[in-house]
Amino acid sequence: MSISSHPNDDTDRIQRPIVLLVDDEENILRALQRTLSRISVDTVSAASAREALYILENTDVDVVISDMRMPEMNGADFLAEVAQLYPDTLRYILTGYSDMESTIKAVNQGHISGYLTKPWDDIALRELLERSLHSKLLEVRNRELSAELLQRNNELAELNQTLEQRVERRTLEIKQQSVVIEKSFKELSASYRHMVKLASSIAAMREPEAASAASLRAQLVEMLARDLDLSDQDISVICDAALLAELGRVSFPDTLMGKAYSEYNKAELQIFSHNPLHAEAALMGIPGLANTAAIVRSQYERYDGSGFPDKLVGESIPIGARILAIVRDYVDLIRGRMNGEQLPPAVARADILSFAGTRYDQLLAQRFVQLSADLVGSEFALNEQRLTAAELQIGMTLSRNLYGEKGMILLTEGHELTADLIEKIVKLQDMSDETLEIWVAENKPTDQLGGL
Repeated sequence: MSISSHPNDDTDRIQRPIVLLVDDEENILRALQRTLSRISVDTVSAASAREALYILENTDVDVVISDMRMPEMNGADFLAEVAQLYPDTLRYILTGYSDMESTIKAVNQGHISGYLTKPWDDIALRELLERSLHSKLLEVRNRELSAELLQRNNELAELNQTLEQRVERRTLEIKQQSVVIEKSFKELSASYRHMVKLASSIAAMREPEAASAASLRAQLVEMLARDLDLSDQDISVICDAALLAELGRVSFPDTLMGKAYSEYNKAELQIFSHNPLHAEAALMGIPGLANTAAIVRSQYERYDGSGFPDKLVGESIPIGARILAIVRDYVDLIRGRMNGEQLPPAVARADILSFAGTRYDQLLAQRFVQLSADLVGSEFALNEQRLTAAELQIGMTLSRNLYGEKGMILLTEGHELTADLIEKIVKLQDMSDETLEIWVAENKPTDQLGGL
């Protein structure tokens, strides 16, 4: 048995995903470890199924990669036992073409999550693990951001002793919010979509309405992107950018929070101009979010080239950033962020049109105004109903995000309610000073997934 880790990675401060490699050939194990040394995981190796089961009993393993042909117990039987004992552990098998029939049978029976043929492709193997562990890596980065924010508040306390009491209160709030985040990570399905939405709600620590505004931005950019017939992958990336667009505001000083943009002085505008760069820096190290980070960076570019930070012009601005700029400003206008006055949707649309061709892509701005004119206020018309916590039933599906008192996302839309979750929601309502807004879908169909 051997363990391999990579101490230079930034994620060492928080436990990284662990991958268990199982093969009776030592040269295969060494080759797999070399391949995985280029991504942010720790590896543990075992030369037999028996040794691997001992490791699983004593170590929290995220992924198991096993050879098909091994003495005593083959890979399919070994992973079937792992599936029974540790169902949350992802299971992949290395197999030759001669074992393909038995491998496919094991996939269909649910014993393994997928397979790789020998010889494997190093890049394909790393990409497979990065996709599988995406939510885990995002959790690590999110917790690091919370720790970094805590450190900055402590530094403020050292610089100005008169703020000590205030910093202590803020630190306590951040710790409490971090507990909520960590608890949500454990209880929610560890999916990429949920993790992105939860990461976007970090801004709610400083601005309670930020989470609901992010959800509205995501709905509106999806509406416009689908009308433009963009691919599902591009739409997903743009929606992620809409959710994470304001991540850089976490570093803003208190004087900027809640202040209208029109009231910023020169120094405050300089701080604001770093907003997209801070957000990009927070995202660029997360696997799979490179395109999202690029859109977030370019969201304040203007079509006529007068924007920032790169002075991009026209269609050299990513289309996702052009879409996000229109939707972001529309939401800010109806929220009163621009000049402190909440504008009616019709007036906000007229304002967007007035800058078409200069600040915004003219065709995109015109199409957005046409589409958004069909909406009721700033909300979408949904086939849903609002219930109290006591009225919830097992199997119901949330049609909107469920927010706590501080504006943090507790459960995301599309989440199916279980008995355990309903009990927790009821207890949370009993402890809360405000009535929770719980919206559930009416007769929403469930997707059916077929086997391999």
